[in-house]
Parts: sequence; C-alpha cells; structure tokens
Amino acid sequence: MGASLYTRLGILFKKVTGIKDISLMRKNLHKRIGMFFYKKKYSTSDIIDALARMGVKPGSVVCIHSSMKEFYNYQGTALELIEALCKYLTTEGTLMMPAMPFTNLRQVNLDEYIFNPKTDKTAAGYLAETFRQFPDVHRSINIQHSVCAWGKHAVWLIKDHHKGLNCWDEYSPYYRMTQLNGINVNIGMPKFFIGTFDHCVEAILYKEHPYWQQFLDKLQTFRYYDEDGEIRQYTCYTGDIDSRSRESRLTRHFSSDIHKQEKISNLLINVFYAAPCLEKMLELGRRGITMYYVPSPKKYKF
Repeated sequence: MGASLYTRLGILFKKVTGIKDISLMRKNLHKRIGMFFYKKKYSTSDIIDALARMGVKPGSVVCIHSSMKEFYNYQGTALELIEALCKYLTTEGTLMMPAMPFTNLRQVNLDEYIFNPKTDKTAAGYLAETFRQFPDVHRSINIQHSVCAWGKHAVWLIKDHHKGLNCWDEYSPYYRMTQLNGINVNIGMPKFFIGTFDHCVEAILYKEHPYWQQFLDKLQTFRYYDEDGEIRQYTCYTGDIDSRSRESRLTRHFSSDIHKQEKISNLLINVFYAAPCLEKMLELGRRGITMYYVPSPKKYKF
C-alpha cells in the first residue's frame, strides 16, 4: 500500500532536517520546556497513592505504558517503582508491561529474524525493559506486540499469545486483561494515549466490516526460539496499511467510569478501566467512530 501524505511529509522532513526520530525529538523538546515550569519533586509513594485514588487496588490486574523521559522530577529509580508496584498489588495482583522487540516491524527482515523471548530487549522504554529482567516475569511469544507479566494471572495472560488469528484477539494478553477487569495505566505518556489494548477494536471488528478488514488483511509467518532453543513458528493476520491515529477522537466519548487522570508535578497519569473502555470503543467502532484519521472511515457506510 502506498504511503499516506502524512508519511511522505514525515520522510521529507527527516531528509531536510537530518532528524531520524521525530518522536524522540518531540519528547526531548517537551522535556526541556517542561523542566523550566515544573520543579516539584515526587516519590514512588506519591505515584502509588495517585494510582490508589484512581481505583488501582491490591489484587488488581494492571498494564503500564510509560515514558521515563517524563519522570524528570521523580526521586527514585525504575527498579524501585517496579518493586513498589508489585508490593502494593501483592501476589494476588498482576502487573503487565509491553515488551515488543521493535517499534516498526516494517524495518525488520522477517525472513532472517528469529525472536528470542528470553534475551531480546523490549523497545517499549526503560521501565518496561527493567521489568522484563525482573524476577518471575513471563513474556509472551509475539513479535508484533509481546507482553511481559508478573503475578497471579501472568502465565494465563501470556501463554497463548502466538496462537491468535492476530496479535490482539481473544488469545492476546491485551484482550484477556479486559476479561479480568484489568486497568490500563499510562505514566508520562501523551495526554490522549489510551494503550495498546485499543487495537483489540480492529482485532474484533475486522470480521464485521470492510473498513476494519483492511487493518488485518495479510498473513505473516513469524519465527521464534522456544524454551529448549528450538526454532518454532506461528502465522497470524497482520496489515501493511499506512495508518495515523488521534486517540482524542475516542477519549472525548469516555465518562469517568472509563477514564481518570491525575498529574503529579509534570507527570501525567491516565487510567483506563479496560473492560468498559473496550466495550465503548467497540460500540463507537461499529458506528464508524475511530481513533484513525488515516485511513478515514468517512467513505464507508456503517
């Protein structure tokens, strides 16, 4: 599929400026500006207290997306935060974080690449990579959107990820999280970022409507090393579509029983209750209301 206007403009911008990673440039700029305005320091207990106020309880199933570039007033470490989260959730709870080895699979030669879930680093940031190496953490076999998990439901959440028809369907940790009334927590992420589980929408609706079918229209085989070091493979649907999203197109429809937000100094924390959030996103998706502006749903009838 041909590149969209937005992609072509991005490629041109990179050529003209010599900047290779526009997203990283934005994050660095945001940090430099923010450090002039936000001076208040905060601790690990401040973060835990905020999560508690927003409904995260001992025993909860929690998935965290994070950007530690936004933690510049934090008086602690990634490991300290992970240890505190696990202690707060207790062994009756479960902690998840994304662990995909690449942010852009189009840049990977899948004919040569073999995923090693034991050793391949995650591209989901420093907190997630620290969590990957944490004791008793399990990792799902999925090259597109691998997940690491710790706690009571960790094994069930990740064990069948490679068996799905796509990487967000009923076999995925992201969908299974909604069945456990999980909570998606974003710390230091963009204001309207929802979380990877929002892709469960196309994973379910692609069977129902032509607009959603274009997101998952290609069968791809992936290879990985199993526990014994043997090479295995799995095949699932993926897509080669050039998409652009703006999550605010969805969050404007969310009520407080779906989404809560707090700020500690500069650090933005968003909480989404996964089950009602997915239910709402599916309802909107069946009406042609989606986070994607590329491809546009306007030319389709819903």
